[in-house]
Amino acid sequence: MDEIDTWLERVYAAGGDRDTLDALYDTWSEQYDQHIWTSANPYIAIAAGFVGRHISDWNAEILDAGCGTGNMAQVLHQIGYTTIDGLDASPGMLEIAERKSVYRSLHHLVLAGHIDLADESFDAVVAAGVFTQGHAPPESLDGLSKLIRSGGPIIFSLSTVALEEQGFGDALADLVRQGEWELLDASPQYQSFPFSETESHLRHQVHTYRKL
Repeated sequence: MDEIDTWLERVYAAGGDRDTLDALYDTWSEQYDQHIWTSANPYIAIAAGFVGRHISDWNAEILDAGCGTGNMAQVLHQIGYTTIDGLDASPGMLEIAERKSVYRSLHHLVLAGHIDLADESFDAVVAAGVFTQGHAPPESLDGLSKLIRSGGPIIFSLSTVALEEQGFGDALADLVRQGEWELLDASPQYQSFPFSETESHLRHQVHTYRKL
């Protein structure tokens, strides 16, 4: 786990600086799949299970937000989902994702309060491994909400640090209070990197909300 620990330390040390993060992920992209699949982080498996639970239409138009190298979509494609778009801020990660031939289209975009895609253009959104320390801001929940059709689910993993310390708890509470989202499902918290010597304290949870 030494290599992934080093990369995680670099990513978290970036403090959310977009240029630094993009450069790190560009450089990491060729080794990223190997590191993630050997890390024992269960987020892809849990998120895929929630997709299967809440999206019954195999042809549903799904946005894989913060898709990275396409690990999430690769699993969904194997399950049988046919229409997946991806977006990510790192060109290097998108290049790896393109090689997997599981996306209808890929977009080089940043998660924010406004995302340059057509409103209500997706039946569902999945964002796995995205909402963690210093990556996407809480207002990106609003940006993604605008892309989902009414009644569609948004399924995402969320670190406890992002939930409790970086504004995501307040953002989710606002969306529910304003009658825009309702909570459908949430996993128990899980150890994000159980084999890591430096990051084994991290915890995540997978949530499913529905846009009203």
